[in-house]
Amino acid sequence: MAFLRCQSAAGGASWRDVLCTTSPSMDEAGFLAGPWGECLTEATVREHTESNQGQAGQVIDFLVSCGHRHFVKAADKLERATHKAMRHGGIHACPPAAQDPEVWRVAGQGLPQTSQPLQAPTTRAAGYTAPLRSGYPTGNRSCSSSSSSSRSSSSSSSSSSSSSSSSSRSSSRGLDPDTKSVCRSAPQNGRIDMLLEVHVSELPLGVVAELSKRGAAISSATLLKTSFHSTWLVDVEPPLQDAKRHSRVIVQILGAEVGDHAPAFFISAKQIEQAMRLARNAGLRVPDVILTGSCETPIGNLDFIVQEFIVSQTVEDIVKAPRDEWHRLEAEILTTLRKAPIEPADASPLLYFKTLNEYLTWLLEMVPQKLPAIAEALNRFLRESPPTESGRAILMHQDINNGNLLASKVDEAWRLDAVIDWETAVAGPEELCERPKQERWRIALAFGDVVKGAWLADRMAMDDLPRCVLEELVEDYTRSAKRLHRRKKLSYQPWANLYFVSLLYSKDRKRNPRLTWMAIGANGSNSLVAWFQMFERAL
Repeated sequence: MAFLRCQSAAGGASWRDVLCTTSPSMDEAGFLAGPWGECLTEATVREHTESNQGQAGQVIDFLVSCGHRHFVKAADKLERATHKAMRHGGIHACPPAAQDPEVWRVAGQGLPQTSQPLQAPTTRAAGYTAPLRSGYPTGNRSCSSSSSSSRSSSSSSSSSSSSSSSSSRSSSRGLDPDTKSVCRSAPQNGRIDMLLEVHVSELPLGVVAELSKRGAAISSATLLKTSFHSTWLVDVEPPLQDAKRHSRVIVQILGAEVGDHAPAFFISAKQIEQAMRLARNAGLRVPDVILTGSCETPIGNLDFIVQEFIVSQTVEDIVKAPRDEWHRLEAEILTTLRKAPIEPADASPLLYFKTLNEYLTWLLEMVPQKLPAIAEALNRFLRESPPTESGRAILMHQDINNGNLLASKVDEAWRLDAVIDWETAVAGPEELCERPKQERWRIALAFGDVVKGAWLADRMAMDDLPRCVLEELVEDYTRSAKRLHRRKKLSYQPWANLYFVSLLYSKDRKRNPRLTWMAIGANGSNSLVAWFQMFERAL
């Protein structure tokens, strides 16, 4: 933990020595306070002003190792706020406000501001109002959040991402130190949630232009949510018209290219549109897709979807159907989908498989050649799995939860208004919908997370990481790889090992990848980074 050996702000002792003799505390706003908060603030700032070596993660890891796990939430909150402030020019770029963390008044004095602050695009499209953004920092601190008011309305609908948080899980729960360090030093594509928040703070001009081509002028555009994607509530006048008239629509800018639910893998507007078409054909109520396309943004060309706005009483994380009603609605959805089997020609571009063996065979094709241990484990499981008869494939949503079921209370019961968020949909066998899932399918889906993690490690080693929230996907890999290890299906390796194996093999293609895997596995994760640096110098 190199950062903790640095001299503290008070001078003299190192941060490690100061923290070892100090108990953490929280301020009135719930942020980490005292010397611990000052240390975390300085660490987070230096991730922006110097090379990002996971300094903030080192402080949070040390907080946990000192037995202060119950302060992690306060630390996470402070880290997120400081990152957000630095992306807008620094923690003192705006006048102090009452909601600021207490430690900013102390720890921020004398700290460098980011030398090249990330700037949101300033070009504004005529004919619509940019949303007011909540939280610190904004250019005008008196601005209230328009998104919160729209969410509390009884007629809200958001095609939200599968991720429940608007930022990546900054403390990387369950990850070893080397993996945390690699994730935190990943290319910006691996933090698509942050990129969207900074660079897609207004509705892209390409979306505005497409709506204008259809005769609709935007009267207001409100940002509802930023996570894997950016979701907007847009009012148009005159209304858009297809089979219906739409004066209010949901626009989703797709940021992530890789989803977080096995067996789904890739995300695109065409896949989501096809999944919603199949669901509608099956008799399920889903929003109408008005148009899809792609738009230029500061972070590249992104797909977008314009969908019907559904009037509903449910609001994600605020108003939900009771648990028994939710289970009843889920059962109704599954019954409807089971009545509409899908043929291969109708599924494309969705992932399509009718048996366990078909899915495992597809996974084998996705395993990087540089990581043979995973392919061998998957092959063993495939050989152990008895052949199954080919049945029917049906559409599977994969993320049916209260946030994705829009419903309204009618008399004493809840009525389904629509099912949203189809980004991780696949066409698979009916048995995959069973509750609880069969053990062989639980193992197969765990392998799905592992293969996805291996594929991402390989792509990152080749400097070709797709847009994603990397830490969340790596957490999925870690959880599933440990589960397979407990079931004696796979020898667990931290995700950092996969990345370094891929990186070493890329630098020296003549080297036997199996020997590289064994060398790193035997070396152990504690000295993995130092060992890799020594090996790289020897090449």
